[in-house]
Amino acid sequence: MNFFGLPLHPLVVHAAVVLVPLAALGALLVLASGWVRQRYGWFTVAFAVAGAGAAVTARLSGEALLQSLGGAGPALVTHQMWGQLAPFPAVILALALPAALLFENRSRAAWWVAGAVAAVMALASLVLVILTGHSGATAVWGG
Repeated sequence: MNFFGLPLHPLVVHAAVVLVPLAALGALLVLASGWVRQRYGWFTVAFAVAGAGAAVTARLSGEALLQSLGGAGPALVTHQMWGQLAPFPAVILALALPAALLFENRSRAAWWVAGAVAAVMALASLVLVILTGHSGATAVWGG
């Protein structure tokens, strides 16, 4: 997968590395504070959706890049393992956070469930983006 002659993966990875943690941290704040939720809830959902899209695109473009390289060393195998997992909590966060916002005034139980799922996925997203990014940087730059 190329974009104007450049491999798409290194380009889209930067979007995922910025948007997913911002969405995850924003989601935790949105879930913890009614004031933040009222003012920034749907703005944070937009970041979560964009971050999930970037994470999925990074995974797909990474698989294509790996095939074009024709092989993988141990550091790249580790990066691939984390990269395959990283989009899942980001996508679930992008679904659970708007659900929590929609349920806020309708069903307290549903709000708690959606909020708990969103909080767990926010934390999982943070961890997986850090692990994926670090292993990718190690694969490319060594260390």
